Amino acid sequence: MRILLISPYDLTHPGGVTSHVFDLAHQYDLMEHEVEIAGPAGDGRLPQNSYTTHLGSTSRVLSPGDAARVNPSPFVIGEIRRFLAARPPFDVVHIHEPFLPCIGPAFLSMTKAVKVGTFHTWREGPHLPYIAIWPLVLYWNRHLDGHVAVSEAARKTIGRYVPADYQVIPNGVDFMRFAGEMPVPPSLDDERPTVLFVGRIEARKGIPYLLEAFKTVQHRVRDARLVVVGEGGLREKYIAMAAEMGLKDVTFPGYVPPDHLPSYYQRADCFVSPSTVNEAFGITLLEAMSARAPTVATTINGSNTLGEDGVTGLLVPPKDADALAASITRILEDRTLACQLADAAQERARLFDWENVAQRLLAYYQEVGA
Repeated sequence: MRILLISPYDLTHPGGVTSHVFDLAHQYDLMEHEVEIAGPAGDGRLPQNSYTTHLGSTSRVLSPGDAARVNPSPFVIGEIRRFLAARPPFDVVHIHEPFLPCIGPAFLSMTKAVKVGTFHTWREGPHLPYIAIWPLVLYWNRHLDGHVAVSEAARKTIGRYVPADYQVIPNGVDFMRFAGEMPVPPSLDDERPTVLFVGRIEARKGIPYLLEAFKTVQHRVRDARLVVVGEGGLREKYIAMAAEMGLKDVTFPGYVPPDHLPSYYQRADCFVSPSTVNEAFGITLLEAMSARAPTVATTINGSNTLGEDGVTGLLVPPKDADALAASITRILEDRTLACQLADAAQERARLFDWENVAQRLLAYYQEVGA
């Protein structure tokens, strides 16, 4: 099957949707399908594979909790037209966030392939962009043959504006990549209790609450340290915040290459996902679970990904530093509980292996006409 995967977000900057697209393409390639990726690219480095093409540049557009890097310019339409004309027809064009201008809507109107849209966004309140262009959204939706949501929360968000028969097919994880034993990072090669965050350094990730919680944790577990892995526009601000709070043993190593990332998860005594808003499904949560890291998450994405509170991890309300601190401390002090949670979470993560997710998507492509 010839499959084109479209990301509306900058292909050169880490992010949940972009990671999803690259990982899914890799799985399709392993399964011997003809796969290509297309999307905008900024000033970063494109992945070195044979199937990724960038279409136009990106601009930072404000979104809740961050500024998304997308290409809202209609001038990209010419590049898309040339891209399609230079290739044999695709059997499936799978567009992530298909109503995000301008790349998704352009592909919807220009190709005769079976078109499937995946919706990743969750909003507790109104989704203002959909409201602002609602007539256009309804028009673009007429071109979609299939609708996928990555979680029930994402399905409810898009379903308020675009009624359709949505299939809930979650994000995936390369289970063995994170479960296979890795050497400990040299900077963490000791016995100190290590609390880990991995993700984009942006407002919706809740890092200020994690810093406040860690201040409390250090009173109970005095040799604990916090490692904040990732890059983003607020990194320098949060480094300064940690210093102003008088926190010691907090490090911000920045970007960690994908090949080294599993070793950080495996070294963690407690992985924390303190998200505060607008996350339908946690990819880094799945990675931590696969690596058998005991995990604390907020109910923002933990309920969809982590599973049952007290069974596969500990869930806390968003923006509650006290609850976050109590759960982190509990995991660091009760290693029997930590091991039980980690084992159960790793078994749950197996269900989300990319091979299983890809098989479900391929079956859905055929169901809608491919």
